[in-house]
Amino acid sequence: MSSEHPDWKENRQEELKESARSPQPGSKPDAEGQDPGIEFLQEEIKKRPLNRKKMMRRMTTIAVMAAVFGAVACLFFLLLEPIFNRILYPEEAVTGVTYPEETETEEMTPEEMLINEEEKAATEEQERIRDEVERILRDKEKGAEAVGSHYESLWQIAEEARYYLVEVSEISSDTDWFNDPYETRGTATGMIIAKADSEIQVLVYSPGIDSAQTIQVTFFDGTSVEASIHSKDRVSGMAVLSASLDYADDSVKEQLRAAELGSSSSSTIMGQPVIAVGRPIGSPGSVVYGAVSSTSSNLGILDSGFMQITTDIYGSKQASGFLINLRGDVVGIIDSYHSRQDLPGILCGIGISETKPLIEKLSSGGKKAFLGVQCTDVPADIRERLSIPEGAYISEVADDSPAMNAGLQKGDVITNMGDEEIYVSAALSRVLLENEAGTELTITLMRPSGEGYTEMEITAVLE
Repeated sequence: MSSEHPDWKENRQEELKESARSPQPGSKPDAEGQDPGIEFLQEEIKKRPLNRKKMMRRMTTIAVMAAVFGAVACLFFLLLEPIFNRILYPEEAVTGVTYPEETETEEMTPEEMLINEEEKAATEEQERIRDEVERILRDKEKGAEAVGSHYESLWQIAEEARYYLVEVSEISSDTDWFNDPYETRGTATGMIIAKADSEIQVLVYSPGIDSAQTIQVTFFDGTSVEASIHSKDRVSGMAVLSASLDYADDSVKEQLRAAELGSSSSSTIMGQPVIAVGRPIGSPGSVVYGAVSSTSSNLGILDSGFMQITTDIYGSKQASGFLINLRGDVVGIIDSYHSRQDLPGILCGIGISETKPLIEKLSSGGKKAFLGVQCTDVPADIRERLSIPEGAYISEVADDSPAMNAGLQKGDVITNMGDEEIYVSAALSRVLLENEAGTELTITLMRPSGEGYTEMEITAVLE
């Protein structure tokens, strides 16, 4: 029995090996020839499942951070862009205005006038014949067209003025007896005298403007900006305002311009046509045509030497604005404060020539020194008849003024101020513009006495 057991065991082992090598019924070997019987030894790595909520949170966070970054970048750009512009492209600042000095036309001698009269007579007949021919050739229709064309040309000149004219509003607030608030507003027409990239200077004639709490400047398109007093002459009431252009449209900035100032000398404007623009009849934008009828230096403003222009234009008692010639140059400032009593309602103005030095002083931030005298220029024939010395004749001395404190009197004739000789009242005004408050000024004058005039020298301390 022991001899049979090993053989049996050996046969059994061979059967097991054979069954392991042979495939099971209904099974197939895999692609690599491995036996399905040992497929329990194979592993498959599966991908981690997708977390959609977490992915959405990440995408939302990234989008929010991108939006915040964009908003911060835009904010920094808006804040820093003006600074970089000023560094790279510095803006031009208003530094004041200057006007060339005018030269008076020399008076003709009698010989020259005689020659001119002869020449005029020689050409008079030719002009008469030419005018007669033109009159015959011109019919009613052409005449009507000529009149229409004439007024159209005047309107175009006035229309161009609106680019340097502005409305200046003086606004103040207060309360009444019942403690209810109310607002007062005064309006005058001003003109631009200087313009830079982001600032303008405006001349306005308004004696009470320094009492306003707020000042607004309104342009031709209706845009309003705040303004401040750059400098003011306390005697005449003329002021130069500064206004920013930061809040004005670029198109408006481009069209705004400074006014051109002409000449108001008698030989230049006497009898010449002028256009009143601004508020000549009290309403803004009104335009009236007329001519200069007379000029006079007897304007009742202390220390001024201003010339008064009288026109044939009927205007308002609240008129303001400017007189311009046919070239569009400003020749006068409409003055409703010193209108002529014998011509009520007639529009008068202040000559621009005598005003130019004051405008230059105010534009640069300076102020005119104060003496306190009202002077007039005595015509040559009256001086000779009454033996009045040549100079600035004092017609009034202001109370508590440097002039009164120094001893100046009505009827005195100022002939020298400092080192400058005084022949006309405008020269006195020029000396005051060249000096500052607190200056001690030596004044030479001729005072009437029983035997004529006596020369005197006094010292006045300007204010």
